[in-house]
Amino acid sequence: YDCISIYMIVVHTHTHSILSDYSKNKVMTITSSSQSFTSFVNGWLIRHRYFVEQLTCASSFDGTTLEEQQSLVTQFLSHCLQYYQEKSATVSVAGDNVFTFFCPPWFSSYAKLILWVGDFRPSLVFKLTASSVDDLTRHQEDRISSLRSETRRKERDVMRDFALVQQSVADPPVMLAARRVGARGMVDGEESDLEDAMEVLKAGMAAAMNNADQLRCSTVGRVVEILTPSQAIKVLRTIGELHLRLRDMVGLERDHE
Repeated sequence: YDCISIYMIVVHTHTHSILSDYSKNKVMTITSSSQSFTSFVNGWLIRHRYFVEQLTCASSFDGTTLEEQQSLVTQFLSHCLQYYQEKSATVSVAGDNVFTFFCPPWFSSYAKLILWVGDFRPSLVFKLTASSVDDLTRHQEDRISSLRSETRRKERDVMRDFALVQQSVADPPVMLAARRVGARGMVDGEESDLEDAMEVLKAGMAAAMNNADQLRCSTVGRVVEILTPSQAIKVLRTIGELHLRLRDMVGLERDHE
């Protein structure tokens, strides 16, 4: 069972009011936090476009000083980190809405086809680096190659843990209880088992997403450490453009219609 299949089980379960531990007040809080994050994303995208413009100018203007380049790099990294910090805080109180973050409505339709645990695959940064910078030294290439291998190992670790979470919900007793929803009902104890399984799933998926986001952030940061400020400007511009393609404002508005 993949994420979508499990998500449909959760939706079906809620349709029949099985997860009774979620009161109206809690649902309202969850919805409010999700809407608040969507509003944050809209504002974040406006600032993001400004940063991408600044990165584009800096990468094409030879008169930019080293200090100005470093300042822009630092500001942009802080800006990107803010997105993931806000996302992590929202996921921690999202309850059932944690599933929304695996197919976010604030992502473009194209982005949803290439998502990796709710966002871009960390190792994609290396392809963007190779396409953006053509003056890497041999030492830089060696360090990036080593980091690429390390990142891919960590990607496999994230996916392994994610698969274990999905597998725990796909165990026969849990699936049997889920299938009985809306049919002839569940026997004593099955409702509690299903609720417990859903809690495990939500906590596990939130943890997997946080681990994936941490890997995304650390990979970008460590690549930047290897590069010179002028090289970092070029790579971050490309990464910034990727963020815009993934979090397209037109796509956001379209998905909310």
